[in-house]
Amino acid sequence: MAGPKKYASLAPNNDLSPRTVSIGSDRGGYVINYGLRMLRWRQNGTQVKFSGKCQSACTLYLGLASRQTCISPGASFSFHLPYGSSKRGNQIAGDFMMRNYPGWVRSWIRSQGGLSGRMKTMGYGYASRFIKPCGSVVARR
Repeated sequence: MAGPKKYASLAPNNDLSPRTVSIGSDRGGYVINYGLRMLRWRQNGTQVKFSGKCQSACTLYLGLASRQTCISPGASFSFHLPYGSSKRGNQIAGDFMMRNYPGWVRSWIRSQGGLSGRMKTMGYGYASRFIKPCGSVVARR
């Protein structure tokens, strides 16, 4: 009975609807995977709550619209130059990350000497100046 299965794939995909994701301990991974996820979340309005460590490629989520993100005490963001590919591939990944960060993140990274092989961590105190606190209500005008 192939009919129902065939049409079941045409049903709305709940994964495309806006949802909330909490980042509590994310060590990162492949830049391409995080970049694609960030772009998908940007399009579908996924809300991201930063509540703990967000390291490496996870920091791409800072490129979401400010209305999509919030921060809680204890959140931190750790940056480094991508590795694991060729020198050129790593540079392309690093350039992609820098292009997708908001200006305040790019400025902070530059103030720390730029992306390098050494992990550089931005704490809650600095990031909370630019990301609204979780649980806050912003009045729309």
